Formats: sequence, C-alpha cells, structure tokens
Amino acid sequence: MGTSNWQNISYNIDLVKKLNPQSILDIGVGFGRWGILFREFLEIWGDRNYSGKWTRTVDGVEIFPGYLKSYHDYFYDNIYRCNALDFIGSTDKRYDLINCGDVIEHFEKNEAKKFIELALDKCSYLLINIPLGSNWEQDAINDNEYEIHRSSWEISDFTGYENHLITEFEDVELRKYCVVLISRNKIDLKKTYGKYFSLKSILKNKLGLGSVVKLIENRNA
Repeated sequence: MGTSNWQNISYNIDLVKKLNPQSILDIGVGFGRWGILFREFLEIWGDRNYSGKWTRTVDGVEIFPGYLKSYHDYFYDNIYRCNALDFIGSTDKRYDLINCGDVIEHFEKNEAKKFIELALDKCSYLLINIPLGSNWEQDAINDNEYEIHRSSWEISDFTGYENHLITEFEDVELRKYCVVLISRNKIDLKKTYGKYFSLKSILKNKLGLGSVVKLIENRNA
C-alpha cells in the first residue's frame, strides 16, 4: 500500500489505543502512515516518550523498495523487504498486533485466506482495512505491479471468524470499505482504560462530577 483512504484513521487509532500493543507488525508499509501514527499515539501521546528511543516494537513489511525513504528508519524498528505471505509463513516472531492497511485485496483470494490464517497464528490481534465489492478495480500504480487489486471481498468473508469486530466506511466516491479486527481469542477493548472508563469520563467531564469519580476511585484503591 502506497497510501489509502483517510475516513477510518481516527477509528483505527482509537481501536489500537484500546488494544495497547507493545509490538506491531505493519504489513504493506507504503508511505508509512500507520507506523508514524502508531508511534505518535502509542508512544508520544500515550507514553509521553519524545526521546525517539522507542520502547515499543513497530516492524514493517514492504515488497516495493520504491516506497521506502530515509524517514521510515526513524519510525520503524525493522522493515523486511519481501513478500508478506513468505514472511508471515517463515518468521518466528510473534506480535501483539499485525496491521494490514489495504493489503489483502492485492493477493489472489486463496493466498489472502492463507495469509490471514498464518497471521492469526503470529499475533494476538489482526487488523485489516479492505475495500468491499467489485467496484475497486486498480491497476499498477507508480510502476508497482503489487498495487493491482487481485481479489474482491464482502463482509461475509470475515463474519465466519469466531472473534471479529467489523465497521463500515465510505470513501469520497461513496464506495464501501471496512475495518476488520480478528482474534483467535475474545476481543477485549476495555482492558486498557478499565471497565467503567466511559462512564467515569461522562461523570467527570460532562456532568462536572469529578469529585464523585475521585471518591469512587479512592474507595476502590
């Protein structure tokens, strides 16, 4: 992926913040959007770590060398310049999160399904952005044959996974695409902030009852 739609960016970051991964593999690095945003909101915003000495692992896979520039080396720990399917099938590494930002549709469908199964064995959570339907035809871009769309997908392709979370979006041309979160285990989006985080935020910041929240927190401490 060189780049892709933006309508889902805030949703994805909110999702990743709730998952709070310590290690991430970004498949299809491209411009580097996700690696940069993961660093910003997990480390700079989240951990207040402005040092550039990163405490979390963000690795990447990119098959097209023309997308990789010098700034990628700052945001990514390692970028593996190879086919994603080959990498995921051979690596011994395991990640908290594997991110696929508009990648799966560039595989033939049988290879894509194989990739998903292999990825689920190598991570706690698999995050996929993917266009829906057959109106997303795309040929080679920037002399990159890997940009060709080789498969089309529907939401039903992902609902068979026992633990899944799917949210739809539309691009500027009103074409549908979705963000899919899959896991071998039950998906828990409340672990990082706590079970009653949203309720406490409403009490504190909407109703001005911060003292009540503080009293409850002290009582539970």
